[in-house]
Amino acid sequence: MNSSKQVRPAKSRSSRTAAQTRREAGAAAVEMALVLPILMFLVFGIVNYGFIFTAQISLNSAARDAARAGVVNPLSGSAMTCYKIAKAARDNSLILGVDTRNVVVTVKNLSTPLVYCTLGVGPTPDSIANGDSLLCTGTGGQLSVELTYEAKSPVPYVPPSSATLTSTGVFQCEYL
Repeated sequence: MNSSKQVRPAKSRSSRTAAQTRREAGAAAVEMALVLPILMFLVFGIVNYGFIFTAQISLNSAARDAARAGVVNPLSGSAMTCYKIAKAARDNSLILGVDTRNVVVTVKNLSTPLVYCTLGVGPTPDSIANGDSLLCTGTGGQLSVELTYEAKSPVPYVPPSSATLTSTGVFQCEYL
């Protein structure tokens, strides 16, 4: 029973698998090279947004707390002056990795807009007119504390790289 057709021996399974594995490894490297920059851009964008949201939450809390401290009747001592309210707002605006001296604070009595004080950027106040005045001298007025901060993200070249954040706390004066 000799047949005229010869049976060709099959390739070994190990040689087929090794060649196929090399092709798949090359394809995976190319896919990773194409996807990795986009993935890193997204991850660092999320990190940047996280830092900016953290700074905004901290500013909101500091403005609200300082305005509240300025309008309540103190248990002991005297009422807070404009400068003390502004200093409290700046000191409470702790933001991760940021010097609080870069936070601009403006304190106003909304019923008498001429009485206000501002702590500018830097270690010393650049404009503290009326800093020793009492802003809540009677009931019915409103005290406003506004904080402004230029947030810069820790990862450059990935938007958002910076944002100007503003937060305002307003409370009604409660004591005479």
